[in-house]
Amino acid sequence: MSLQTVEINSVKITFDKEKTKEYRTDFNKSCDCQDCRNYYKHIEENKKLVEFLSEFGIDYNCTEEVFSWDLGNDNNSLIHHEGYYGVFGKIEGEEFDFEKFGVKFTFQKGASVPCDRTGEYFWICIEGDFPYILDEERDLPISLSQRNQKSNIVSKIKSIFKKN
Repeated sequence: MSLQTVEINSVKITFDKEKTKEYRTDFNKSCDCQDCRNYYKHIEENKKLVEFLSEFGIDYNCTEEVFSWDLGNDNNSLIHHEGYYGVFGKIEGEEFDFEKFGVKFTFQKGASVPCDRTGEYFWICIEGDFPYILDEERDLPISLSQRNQKSNIVSKIKSIFKKN
């Protein structure tokens, strides 16, 4: 075990880069869905961000979870992405966040992200609003009017079954 220590925003962080780098399970395999691939492509193109993550032993393609949602409902709307990376080690102070390399970082002691890690670990969350940049047609979310139509149809079907 080779622990390293850095200080960010006056907070001491101790971590095991090699253990973080070697840790691979079903929880941090790359996801192949369109939202995740769009997120990974943005991170990949941000060389300074990839370098920063690798200093902690993080492979940017190995998130524990990526949460994504469209901020609009057309091909030009941005997508809000949050990627969670687990790091073996500890934050010796308060959780904190900062912006750098065009994204928001949050260093968290705990989060409700599924994982099977044991021992001490913390999360580095990367958050940003990114355009869609994949070279394929974008899968848009169901619009609010479509959602309401679907909800009305489901309500009508439920009421029919309640009567019988």
